[in-house]
Amino acid sequence: MKNFYLHNNRVEIVNNDESLFIIYFNENSGKVYFRYKIGSISKVKHPGIFLGVDAFGNGYFLHNHYHFGKAHITTQADFAQGNPLYIYNEKCSNAPLKVIEIGLNEIMRGESYKAIAYNCQTYTNTACNNQRQSTDADKWLGRIVLGSLALLVIGAVAGSKK
Repeated sequence: MKNFYLHNNRVEIVNNDESLFIIYFNENSGKVYFRYKIGSISKVKHPGIFLGVDAFGNGYFLHNHYHFGKAHITTQADFAQGNPLYIYNEKCSNAPLKVIEIGLNEIMRGESYKAIAYNCQTYTNTACNNQRQSTDADKWLGRIVLGSLALLVIGAVAGSKK
């Protein structure tokens, strides 16, 4: 994506080859949806922002995924990967059009995907709430730190008994 022009009912996307792609907004545009991550050992949510539909009715999402390497626009089918989609019940502090604007600006910025620091949840939270935060990454980091501390304590106790 080279540029975009945001309107109240659509976004005009200028592709790198200068072609124009129009996505029309509907009642779901700017809402965050999720599917569960594929191959995950826990129920980690993989969120994306519903953008809208093209002239043929195909749905599009904004999302950040390690396969692509950075935030991008993808089809609804590609986002869902054959899995059911659910509405993300977290409240967005930004209005839907602002969520879309921030999401598109993040794509233009081109930051690389990072599993902890800039993942799918960080991307959607930035657009929705102006906060770079990943709830699941924070939970897993907390578990790792807690587990490491527990191992250190067990090691110290076992070592003092010798």
